[in-house]
Amino acid sequence: MPTGKILDLRNIFAFRQIIPCVAVKIGAGRPGKVMVKETQLQKASASIARMTAKAVEREAVRYLQLPLWSEHKRGAPNSFLRSALFSAVQGKDRRYINGEVLASLNGITVRYTGMQLNQEDLTLWETLVHNARMYNLGYSCTFTAYSLLRNLGQNTGGENYDRLHKGIIRLTACAVEIEHEQATYAGPLVKSSVKEHGTAKYMIELNRELIRLYGDTLWTAIDWNQREELRRQPLAQALHGFYSTHREPYPMKVETIKGIMGSRNSQAAGFKRQLMTAMDELVSVGFLKQYEIKDDLVTVSRNS
Repeated sequence: MPTGKILDLRNIFAFRQIIPCVAVKIGAGRPGKVMVKETQLQKASASIARMTAKAVEREAVRYLQLPLWSEHKRGAPNSFLRSALFSAVQGKDRRYINGEVLASLNGITVRYTGMQLNQEDLTLWETLVHNARMYNLGYSCTFTAYSLLRNLGQNTGGENYDRLHKGIIRLTACAVEIEHEQATYAGPLVKSSVKEHGTAKYMIELNRELIRLYGDTLWTAIDWNQREELRRQPLAQALHGFYSTHREPYPMKVETIKGIMGSRNSQAAGFKRQLMTAMDELVSVGFLKQYEIKDDLVTVSRNS
């Protein structure tokens, strides 16, 4: 809810508290005696109640739409891409997370509960949001499993239908709390998902409060073609998303990047080798001009 709306409602409630103080009169012939006009007070209270109800109703139906990025882009909050919310781990290495604060850049706090999410989940979430961006947030959007799989670039075999369903359930069953600058969000990544009985259709609803994470400087449009070229390379995909949020990336320590990627590689040298391989892929797809890892400091240069 925009700040202006909140202040309006607060003013209404504050005014409601003031009414009993002003709806009085001094009784004629009885100096100093206060007489409350009960009828006027009741009418005023009823009027304020109606105003409050109408304000709440207007907010509930107010049209909220995500930014309209282009077809070859996917819009994601920077707080998703600059934290370990969507890690670079393989599906078989997922773990259950219970209210942990995840690694992130300064200025971002992410607390997560649920089965660990990875880059496969981010690809699915970005696809759902991309398809829903034309609709009012808080309204259900209907998609067929077939169309979702095609949008994800996957074949339509039975196994992929099952993976798709499990992915949607993960996004619905999790709970995330995010603070980024003045923006806050708490809730699942998909508010609700309903699969029609006997069909392959899904009704997906996104939380209206997601709009808080799409402020002017709080989100990034990801190059979808480049991300698709990095398919099945979770570390390269995670780095692609992370560096997409920086127009001119600044040098960072290997250990810092390792935390934000959600890597559980216990060997520093082993992660550095994985990092170099992923960076090579980012250069190969044309995302990076070059990179350097020197004295455990990573420096990259992006193509415009």
